Amino acid sequence: MAVSGVPRRPPGDEGSGLVVTVSPDAGASSERYRPLPTGLHGLDPDTVKRDQRERLRSALIELIAEKGYPAVRIVDLAKLAHVSPPTFYNLFSDKEDLLLNTYASIAESTVQTVMHAYAGSSRGRGLLEGMSAFAELAVAEPAPISLFVLGAFGAGSRMLKHRSQILDDFEERIRYSRDGDAPTGRCDCTVKFILGGIREVATLRLRNGRERELPALAVELTDWASGYPRHIPEELAIAPEESEESKQGDGTLEPSARARRAEGRLPSGRSDLPRQFVVKSQQERIVDATASIVAEKGLAALTIPEIARRANVSYQTFYGIYPSKHDAFMGAQKVGMHQALRVTVEAYDAHSEHWPQAVAASLTALIDYLVSEPAHAHLSVVDTFAASPETIEIRNASMDAFAAYLLKGQSQTPTRQVPSVTAEAIAGGVWQVLHHYIENDRIGELPCVAPQLVYLALTPYVGPAEATRAARFAGQLGSA
Repeated sequence: MAVSGVPRRPPGDEGSGLVVTVSPDAGASSERYRPLPTGLHGLDPDTVKRDQRERLRSALIELIAEKGYPAVRIVDLAKLAHVSPPTFYNLFSDKEDLLLNTYASIAESTVQTVMHAYAGSSRGRGLLEGMSAFAELAVAEPAPISLFVLGAFGAGSRMLKHRSQILDDFEERIRYSRDGDAPTGRCDCTVKFILGGIREVATLRLRNGRERELPALAVELTDWASGYPRHIPEELAIAPEESEESKQGDGTLEPSARARRAEGRLPSGRSDLPRQFVVKSQQERIVDATASIVAEKGLAALTIPEIARRANVSYQTFYGIYPSKHDAFMGAQKVGMHQALRVTVEAYDAHSEHWPQAVAASLTALIDYLVSEPAHAHLSVVDTFAASPETIEIRNASMDAFAAYLLKGQSQTPTRQVPSVTAEAIAGGVWQVLHHYIENDRIGELPCVAPQLVYLALTPYVGPAEATRAARFAGQLGSA
């Protein structure tokens, strides 16, 4: 299947939205990238440049879908788009510049389509119409929509920030359409949580080639999202002064037991310690060094010499544990995810006799762990999206484990009918809120957000009143 530009913009059209659809006819490639006529009887130069930029954007989307962003070369782009390499550099400074431009173009077109359906619907149907419009786009244009919701592996920190800014802007447009411009003065994560859940459900289908499930799921997602009150209870909203207080306390939580263990240094030279103990210590220092470097400098700055220096190990020792820096990244991710899941399960089990309190305790424990391990939190929650498909699979497995505990709510609250996609959407909503605070260096504020996350996770299953009581319980745990 090939990505094709249909229809071509008419000469003089200044729109920047990328128009792409999926065509079953691979033979359409030559027509898709056919240059406009030039010369004495051709079009004006600005129109030709716009057409060249559009062809390069389409070529990038196609090549990313085919072999991944890191493997895309400028010579490949130029060849597929029927432009010369010098022409490419006249239009874009480098491959990353083209990626940022392409992402912005896809986002503009997607957001316009969704917002038009959302705002133009009859009263009470905006969410369903907007969701359905997005689902139809995903079915018709899976490659560009995948790029919109997921980004491109290996694209670097600039792309991550660019993607986050565009998605944040989209969230604000939804919030404004729903609530107008009246400021509340208090933090309410409801819209961010709902959009995160929708995006997670869409991302999983797009990654697995199951985008045709999305139109049917639009109804379920609408039912799930519509079940929330417009705003969280006033007592759970975060006042500005509370956020400021939490910022002052950023980083004051004690490091986790794992982090304290890894801080220790074994004596140099020969040692009578068991070999497995020595290797475990070296491995923990390597994963901690990897997480710290990525959190401080970004994934692109991760190098084996820097890892070895910070971990106080030789190159030979490093290669004896991890074949490459990417394996070290995945090792660090697995350590962070495993520890986060362990503390979450332990807290859940300690309160398992009362399911809402068990969920409250597990989310509170998860947030406390993340705040105690800020470098690992950043690597696992934020940098995963720029690494590789393998790191996304590791992330997805952890989210599935968390969602499994939410599914227990359906059996413990049989009087409430919830859509089958609820647990998956809630896990995505939690992830998106965590991502927002960690990426924006506001991880110290997460303990204040925990009661809101508890309320949002439980409301579909037990209703707002019981969810509020569990949120209060989470607040008591956090202040203990």
